[in-house]
Amino acid sequence: MSNPHPSGRRRATALACATVLAAAGALTAAPPAAALDHSAATVAFDTELVAEQVRDLRPPTVPALETPIGYASMNGGTTGGFGAASYEEYVLSEYWPTSGYDEPGEAMYQLLREHRHNEDDGLVIYVDVTINEDDFGRSKMDVTDNFNVSILGVGDQGRLTGVGTTVRRSHNIVFRNLTIHHVSQGEGTAIEVTDDSSNIWIDHNEFYSELDNEPDKDYYDGLVDIKRNAAYVTVSWNYFHDHWKTMLLGHNDNESLAPDRITYHHNWFRNVNTRLPLARFADVHMLNNFFQDVTGSAINARMGAQILVEGNYFLRAGSGEIDTHADQIQGPVGWWYGSNETGYWNLRDNIFVDSPHEHLSSTTDFTVPYAYTADDPATARGLVEQYAGVGVVEVDP
Repeated sequence: MSNPHPSGRRRATALACATVLAAAGALTAAPPAAALDHSAATVAFDTELVAEQVRDLRPPTVPALETPIGYASMNGGTTGGFGAASYEEYVLSEYWPTSGYDEPGEAMYQLLREHRHNEDDGLVIYVDVTINEDDFGRSKMDVTDNFNVSILGVGDQGRLTGVGTTVRRSHNIVFRNLTIHHVSQGEGTAIEVTDDSSNIWIDHNEFYSELDNEPDKDYYDGLVDIKRNAAYVTVSWNYFHDHWKTMLLGHNDNESLAPDRITYHHNWFRNVNTRLPLARFADVHMLNNFFQDVTGSAINARMGAQILVEGNYFLRAGSGEIDTHADQIQGPVGWWYGSNETGYWNLRDNIFVDSPHEHLSSTTDFTVPYAYTADDPATARGLVEQYAGVGVVEVDP
């Protein structure tokens, strides 16, 4: 297929794909970590001082970043546009002025639309401009029936202001190094993964709106919501902050629509209220995340969800108030607000600082089927503070 776009670049990926898949294979073949004592369900410190001293001993190296770990590494792996036999690349600032469209958002929308149902070729879009809701004439960016796509921010220039993205019936999709904020149009969600989408990697992005959006705290919906049978998703190294309802995993109590097999690792949740995530039915791994200043409640397990909560650092996470629904203390982990069945959690090697946790104990022995290496919680916190969010991944068009 010839390239109809004047600013697109078409490349074969035999060597690049082999390199990526070899790296992914090395990750998935690694033995599980043995350095941590998994017999301890929780570790608590009364003050932050000890944690600060330990955190200062963190290694100065940047973690491996180029392939996902967790559930997105399964089911064939997640490589995005670079994983196809050949792929086309578009630098948005170069492409859209000659595309015939009035602004970059519409140019990107049409690239994604033209790529629908193409299972053979990859699409890589480098976002080096701001896509603004005031200029973008649609309610959302639409990734529907797409395969092998990477949407990558360049430096700190890849910004979607008020513009969210919905992923439907799509496979092998990567979002990296993007800033997405104040999304109120469409579903009001920054990124929504839904309708049987699979192998999605959401990595090194920044998401936010406002924590106290008076008078309507629900004006903005979720930052990353995963719904309707989506599966094999990894959400990693993102910075989520200043938001009311952060993340939804399963949008109702109908098990036939439940998403499944989701990993959240090395994310920073800061100055948020609830849903970190709110999970129904799914198998979930919460690994090495940093929860800071959570005003309501954090990991909300409902409707039989099985969650491995491992190596996380909770700092001022939870209001400590009693939820009137199930009489549970609102804190790092629990079952709150609606749904008539609880979920379950396996607590492994977490640190709780100024967070209500004394009542917590594991309610399942659930674990995950893939290999990984867990950081201890204090080291994870330091790494997250340094490396979560945009500007860490080097994206070179």
